[in-house]
Amino acid sequence: MNSSRTEIDKWFIEGALASDDAATPEVWEAIFDPDRQLVRTKIGPYGKLFLRPEGFVKRFYHQVYPLPVENWLITRQIKLYDGFCTIDVTLDIRFQATLKYALSNMDILSDINKHIKTTYKDLLINLVDKELLNLSDGAWVQKGVSDIEKKIALAVSEMLILQNIQSQTLCTLKPSFEEFPDVQLAQESVYLCVLKKSFEFNEAKREELFRQEQDLENQKIEHKQKQLEQLNRDAEMERLKQAQEAANKKLLLEEKEKQLLEQFEIEKRLHAEKIRHDNSLKEIALEAELQEQQKREARLRAAEQAIQTESLAHQAKQLDFEQRQKQLEFEADLKSRQRRLEMQKESYNSRQESDIYLRGEIELLELEKQRLELQLAIKNAKKQQSSG
Repeated sequence: MNSSRTEIDKWFIEGALASDDAATPEVWEAIFDPDRQLVRTKIGPYGKLFLRPEGFVKRFYHQVYPLPVENWLITRQIKLYDGFCTIDVTLDIRFQATLKYALSNMDILSDINKHIKTTYKDLLINLVDKELLNLSDGAWVQKGVSDIEKKIALAVSEMLILQNIQSQTLCTLKPSFEEFPDVQLAQESVYLCVLKKSFEFNEAKREELFRQEQDLENQKIEHKQKQLEQLNRDAEMERLKQAQEAANKKLLLEEKEKQLLEQFEIEKRLHAEKIRHDNSLKEIALEAELQEQQKREARLRAAEQAIQTESLAHQAKQLDFEQRQKQLEFEADLKSRQRRLEMQKESYNSRQESDIYLRGEIELLELEKQRLELQLAIKNAKKQQSSG
């Protein structure tokens, strides 16, 4: 219940701020004069008092008394409903004595502001107590304390101006609530209002938390899906790159083979031309040796090409295996997050069922209150009939 009380206190503060932003506050607009001074003139038996005018030059027969603007902070704590509600009150008063007030208090001109605070502090506190102790029901819990703050501030300013003291007042109320006690008929309305407000805050908080969790989880799932799509694109690009490299290597080998064959044919013709002058036995032997050499080189080229082809195939196979393994890992993680999302939704549905039960309890309390009020009304009616 402490967390609920904190939420309600937060609502009072934020509600007051929102109200200040939404409409012009009803405050007493005082026009202060920071240079206001009272001048006493005394020549022989004659004397005179007046406000210091512009261009005033002080003479030996003048005595000047400043009437300064001062800030006055009054704090107060009031307990309501048998201690169930505590309200911290702060009055921030900016005030200045008028000429009329100064003329009525000539004997304390040198310390006039201290006299004002000493004289009217208890009256202001009594005014605040009277306003707050009249809060007999809990309707203000639903509406907030903004209207009450304005009413108190206006009442303080009115009281001071009636005493010829210019003032501008800002009232701040900070309510806090204790743990819910056993419901008593006298304060049942207050308890129900606070219970409603606490329930509304908890429900809104759960809704917002669930929405944020859903958004975060959906963002993670979307991010994972994009990662998987990018991984698939990268893998496809790598496969195309490997295929292109293999094709290029094959073309290079085929070109090299063609060049070797052409070179061999050239060398063969040159050699044949050279040895044409030799005897036929040497020509046949040389041709046989060249043919054997050609076969060896062809076998060597074929072996090299086979090794290259096998190596490229092995690399492609390994790449496909690694890609498949990463894809399985991403799919497993994606399924896990989707399952977690489903579990969160189930948990949310369970909490909603619990809230429905609590809302029913509140409605039963309200019905019981109405029943007791009706029963009391019937009893009073019967008493009136008996006395009639």
